Amino acid sequence: MSAAGLDSRTGWVGRAAEPTLDPRGAAGRERPFRPDIEGLRAVAVLLVVLDHAALGVRGGFVGVDVFFVISGFLITRYLLRERATTGRISCARFYARRARRIMPAAALVIVATTAASWAWLSPLRLRESAREGIWAALSLINLVLARDGTDYLRASGPPSVFQHYWSLAVEEQLYLVWPVLITLAAGLAGARSRGGRRAGDEAGRVRPRGADRAVVIALLAVAGGSFALSVIVTARSAPWAYFGGHTRIWEPAVGALVATGTASFGRLRPAVASPLSWLGLAGILTAAFLLDRGVPFPGVAAVLPVLATACVLAGGCAAPALGAELLLGRAPLRLLGRLSYSWYLWHWPMLQIWAQATGRPLALGQRAAAALASLLLAVVTYRLVERPARSRPVLVRRPLLGLGLGASCAAAVCVSSILAVALVSVPGGTAAGPARPLGDPASAAHVHDPAAAESVLRADLARASAESRFTGVTASPLTSLLARALRVDRLPPDLTPSLGTAQDDRQANRCLAMFAQTAPAGCVVGDPAGRTTVVLFGDSHASQWSAPLDTIGRERHWRVLLFAKADCPPAPYRDYIEDALGRPYTECDTWRADVLRTIARLRPNLVVVGSQARDRLAGRGPGVLAGLVRDLRATGAAVVFLRDTPFPGFNVLDCLARHPARISACAVSIAASRLASSARQIDNRGAREGGALLVDPAGWLCTADGCPLVVGNVLVYRDWSHLSDTYARLLAPYLGPALAAALHAGPSGPARAPVGLWPAAEPGHREWRILVGDLARGPA
Repeated sequence: MSAAGLDSRTGWVGRAAEPTLDPRGAAGRERPFRPDIEGLRAVAVLLVVLDHAALGVRGGFVGVDVFFVISGFLITRYLLRERATTGRISCARFYARRARRIMPAAALVIVATTAASWAWLSPLRLRESAREGIWAALSLINLVLARDGTDYLRASGPPSVFQHYWSLAVEEQLYLVWPVLITLAAGLAGARSRGGRRAGDEAGRVRPRGADRAVVIALLAVAGGSFALSVIVTARSAPWAYFGGHTRIWEPAVGALVATGTASFGRLRPAVASPLSWLGLAGILTAAFLLDRGVPFPGVAAVLPVLATACVLAGGCAAPALGAELLLGRAPLRLLGRLSYSWYLWHWPMLQIWAQATGRPLALGQRAAAALASLLLAVVTYRLVERPARSRPVLVRRPLLGLGLGASCAAAVCVSSILAVALVSVPGGTAAGPARPLGDPASAAHVHDPAAAESVLRADLARASAESRFTGVTASPLTSLLARALRVDRLPPDLTPSLGTAQDDRQANRCLAMFAQTAPAGCVVGDPAGRTTVVLFGDSHASQWSAPLDTIGRERHWRVLLFAKADCPPAPYRDYIEDALGRPYTECDTWRADVLRTIARLRPNLVVVGSQARDRLAGRGPGVLAGLVRDLRATGAAVVFLRDTPFPGFNVLDCLARHPARISACAVSIAASRLASSARQIDNRGAREGGALLVDPAGWLCTADGCPLVVGNVLVYRDWSHLSDTYARLLAPYLGPALAAALHAGPSGPARAPVGLWPAAEPGHREWRILVGDLARGPA
């Protein structure tokens, strides 16, 4: 939150709270107290809270931009006044003032949030939250969030309970250098400015001189450079643009520019100042109700709330009788403005911990209750912590004590967070045991003979076709094992991978290209000297099959090349928007084109395509994927399309850690697994129309009653949707025969393939696809 802990006064901390001048001001005079700013802070925090609580203001995130502009205005006005009255800027006094105002309340909320995470969240989330709490206390959380936002494997996790601290971090990073910037600019302005003084009159009005012109020039340079970066980075990487200080500094710089012109704005005629302030307030509200998260932000879109806030500040300098202060200066808004910092600190963890503890989104009444409860906590925090810490006379007089208070608060956060991590116990242990096999791999050896595979398939097809209706999950050799797993309630003591290490159980995904990468890595697994070349091509849902393909390649002497990129559909959908980047995924297009050229040059024997079924692409129809499959077959390769795996849609590790004695509560129902989603069916249809053989892994993961998350002692998923390497590798004896059958068919397609005829999900269609459960008859 911006303008954290600041009031609307320019005098020394500890001055009387009441204004010392007529609130209407006098022409050209700078008012020590600005009721309109206090009310404007209330508007900003209301927008943010209503947005985060989903209470009807979809663009309330612009409240943070309002705070940034207010903060730049107040801080710069304070520094300019100090230089005018004392001839210098005391960095020690400035940093001590910031520490007193920011750290006590911030540290209290961090410690309380960590304790609440210990009480109500899973042990795994507590570990993550404790680490993030340390980064928040050190004012570096924005960099962590920007990094995680560009990491595909982290970006889709639950929001951090300390995510809202990013704006505090941006401010503190900015104000680490702000007084130095102003001092240097003034010091380089010529002989008179180097003296460090400028004239002021008895009313406190500041008259710009050479030093002030130098400050304005410096602020213009900072604002212009940062805004240009904001536009550029927003188009390239939304997380870094949103959380980065380099793309946000122009916003407080705009407020600072208004501060340098306070005297000039104070001489505005009421006929100009009044409409200007109302126009600014209207602009802020317009941005809040028109913008949403579909608009690239900050970038150009941030201009509206930033300039609107500047208009309110500038118009209010003249204190026009009919200005926006008529509304903003009302007692309720001013009271809420004083509470805004503490309310901002409390509201987000209240909403997030409640939702994450229950494991489901909050209802409207619950969100409203969380917002009100956090406001009550803000009242207590303001009266007992925030106000005493910033106004205690001994702390005001002795800057070193103020700095020591801030350092002590940060140290307390670090110690409490480290203790929380050290004391938490993760169910299931931290040392994994050896994985129990799902069946006897030797039992599938007969399918190395394509003729035997076809005979087995047709015999089992008659049995499978006798089912009363299509459930989306065919029977497989693992059905009985999966059914037993659904009835297990306790985590096994030798769980592998353990919950504490499962997130990193993706060694075979080392070749997954991240967002910024455009050149295909082309990692080789299996038997590098093999004469049969197999290519795995797709996104992270394709990459999760890297481990079994490595095993299959070594056993069958296949050379396997891996081409997979995070959240990059293998089919060339135009203008595909990557959520984490907040823009068209051009890196995906470049990478895909390079991969397709490589495949054409390699002329592999088999291409295995995998992709997440994306609901937002369902409206594009099956034609794009069908065209991709035809292009791949034109290279002379047989093509297999791996149907998308069941989708838990929640963090599996967190759920199991919360319910170690009732893991069946975390099982995924068929209805929730997206197996019957329209996006999945359209992908399947496109692959079928293009001539691919379809392999459905659902039978290895689910029964008609649901999908277990632990099978034997093996963890099936490592996050919200991706298989663990350990479980995927155990599926090699079942995937291998299906791929061998596809190789036997060759590029001519289903007509020559040992496949079965099975009813498709779409009425009126018939679908050729490999019944993977019937090709590999291992014991259940």
